[in-house]
Amino acid sequence: MELNEFLSKIKGRVLIAGIGNSLRADDAVGSYIVKKLSNEKIDAILVDCEDQPERFIEKIVHHKPDTVIFIDALHMNHEPGSVVFLEKKDLYHTGISTHQTNLKMCIDYIKSRIKTEILIIGIQPENTDFGNRMSEKILDVAETLKNILIKALLLSRF
Repeated sequence: MELNEFLSKIKGRVLIAGIGNSLRADDAVGSYIVKKLSNEKIDAILVDCEDQPERFIEKIVHHKPDTVIFIDALHMNHEPGSVVFLEKKDLYHTGISTHQTNLKMCIDYIKSRIKTEILIIGIQPENTDFGNRMSEKILDVAETLKNILIKALLLSRF
């Protein structure tokens, strides 16, 4: 889906869940974005799931958000730094999370517990080797996405 369509689906109480392992270079991108957003004045609940989103399902459900946005590095065979905006149904056909627990299973469980719109921002990593830092390309993409989310969440509230 295109960015504008993605943004139009963000409604009501918003929870942004970043997924990432800070020890695996670009894999950290979801967590990195959520940490950067925590310094901003936005109308959203922020959850850093690190590399185990399954451990945060109950916290997500507890908040009863109208919209959940997962941000994660996805291996999609695209150019590094490519970004895709997905709905739950798209995840079954596109991309594989870099994490042990299947993101699809987490989403299915959340959907079984609460009525919420689930959206996913997937970023194609350049490097997920253990012990490396995030690449400049992915840091630039993270900054752009952070700014898009700030603008969307501030504007959607007025």
